[in-house]
Amino acid sequence: MRSVCVVLLSGLLLAGCGLPERQGSGHGHGHDHGPHGHDGDHGHDHGQEARTLWSEHSELMLEHPPLVAGEAARVVMHITELSGFRPVAGASVSLTLTDAADAVERFTAEPSQPGIYAVEVTPRGAGLSRMAVRIQAGEMDDVHEAGIVTVHTAGSHPSSETGAAEDSIAFSKEQQWALDFGVAAAEQRAVQGGLTVPADVHARTGGDATLTAPVPGRIDPSGEVPHPGARVRAGQVLAHILPRSDDLRDAAALRADVVALEQERGLAQREKERAERLVDARAVPARRLDQARADLASAEAGLEAARARWDRYRLLSDPQASDPDGGYTIRAPFDGVVIEVSFAAGESVEQGQPLLQLIDPDEVHLVGLVPESSAQGLDNLTGGELIVRGQQPRRLGTPLVVGPVIDPGGRTTEVCFSFDNREAGLALGSRVEVRLFRGDPVEATTIPESALIDDAGVPVAYVQVGGESFERRMLRLGDRADGFVQVLEGLEPGERVVDRGAYLVRLASAADAAPSHGHVH
Repeated sequence: MRSVCVVLLSGLLLAGCGLPERQGSGHGHGHDHGPHGHDGDHGHDHGQEARTLWSEHSELMLEHPPLVAGEAARVVMHITELSGFRPVAGASVSLTLTDAADAVERFTAEPSQPGIYAVEVTPRGAGLSRMAVRIQAGEMDDVHEAGIVTVHTAGSHPSSETGAAEDSIAFSKEQQWALDFGVAAAEQRAVQGGLTVPADVHARTGGDATLTAPVPGRIDPSGEVPHPGARVRAGQVLAHILPRSDDLRDAAALRADVVALEQERGLAQREKERAERLVDARAVPARRLDQARADLASAEAGLEAARARWDRYRLLSDPQASDPDGGYTIRAPFDGVVIEVSFAAGESVEQGQPLLQLIDPDEVHLVGLVPESSAQGLDNLTGGELIVRGQQPRRLGTPLVVGPVIDPGGRTTEVCFSFDNREAGLALGSRVEVRLFRGDPVEATTIPESALIDDAGVPVAYVQVGGESFERRMLRLGDRADGFVQVLEGLEPGERVVDRGAYLVRLASAADAAPSHGHVH
C-alpha cells in the first residue's frame, strides 16, 4: 500500500502543482485570525504573491503578480469546498478593489477548470486598496476579505521577495482534490481527564439463556428447527416436545387432582356456612363450626398445592392456548440470536437436556478492567466512551457498576456499562477499549485524533500554513474525548491541521526534493 501511495504521489507531483508556496516578507509562519479566518501571504516564483483565506464553508487560495495601475494582472483562484474538500465548480466568482475613497472596481472571474478561476485585473489608480472575493455556488455565498494590497504606479518595476521557507512541504490543490484529504481547525472545546482501560463485551444480565427440555419426550418431527445465527422474537416457538405416554398420564392425574380438590373445597365452604347458621341458632355446639373451618382450610391448602404442581408441569407450555396432545412448547424468552442448537427434529430428549442457546446481541455490557494502581478515585466517574479502531468513539452513560473488589488474579477491578450495540455490532466476548472520564471538564485547544501521526513515538501533526504548503509540528498532548485530543504545546487555536490524509503529506515531504514544475492554468 505504501509503495502504491508513493507512486501515486510521485505522478501527481509531476503532473500537478509541485511548486512550494513561499512565505511573503514580513509574514513568517504566523496567522492573522481575523473574522474571516487565517490570512497567510506567500509568494510563488516569478514574483507571484499568494494568500490563503478560509470561511466556514470554503477555502480560497489566490495568486497574482504585483498590481500596477493601468496594467492587466492575471489573478488565479483555487476554491475548495471544506465540507468534502473538493473543488468548487460552476460558481459565480467576483473580485473587488476598494480604494481609500471607497471607489469600487469589480472584476468577474471565469473558470478554467473545476475549482480554478482566473480574472484579468487592471486597477485604475495607484495606492492602497482593499481586496475581497465573493463566491456564490448553490447555497454557498461567501465573501473573503483578502486585506490591503498595494497598487504600484505605472512604469515602476515592483518585485516580491520570495525567500523559500525551508520547513515548508508542498502539496498542491490538484493533489489534495484527487485524494482523500481534509483539514480541520484547532478549536477550544471541553475535555475531561480520563483513563483508558481494556474492556470485554459481555451479554447483558438476562440476555444469555440456555433452554432445556422440561420433560423427557420427543421433538416434534413436523416442527422447524432454528439454525445458529437465526434472529428470533420474544415468544417465538423454537421447539415442541411430545412427552412420553407415562408423562401424559401424570398430566391427566395432576389435572384430575385439581378438579377433585376444587369440588372438595366447595363442599367445605358450604359446610362452614351451614355450621355458622346452626351455631347462631344455638342448634349445635360451637366446636362444630371450628371443625368446619378447619376442614375448609385443609381443602384450600390441598387445592393450592395441586394447582402449584399443575402449574409447574405446564411452566413451559403454551400460555395462550391449550395443548391437546399434552406437549410442551419452547418459546424464546427475549429478542435475540440463536448461537447453538443441540437437537434435531424427531430426536428423543431427556428432562433437563440443553436444547439451544440464545443471546441478545443488541443490548450488551462493556466491562472495563481497571488496574489496581488506578482504582482510587473511581467513585467520581462521570461517564466513559467506547474506543474501537477505525470507528468514531461512542459516548457511554453512567456506569452500572463500579466494582468494589480487586480480583486477586489479575489485580484489577471492574467498571460495567450498558451499551446499545445495534450500530456498533460488537461480537460478544471481543476485547475493546473504554476511556473512563472523571473530574470536571476544562476548556482546551483540541484537534481530531485522526490528525495525529506517530513519528518514532513522537506525536506529530501537519499544519496548513498556506493553501498548498504545510509544516510538520511536534505536539505535546493531554486528555482525549469524543475523537479529539488536547494539545498542550505545538498548536494555537485557529491553526489548521490535516485530519484526513496526513500520511500523504508525510510522503509528499519525502518527494519535495523532486524538480518543481509549477502550476499550469
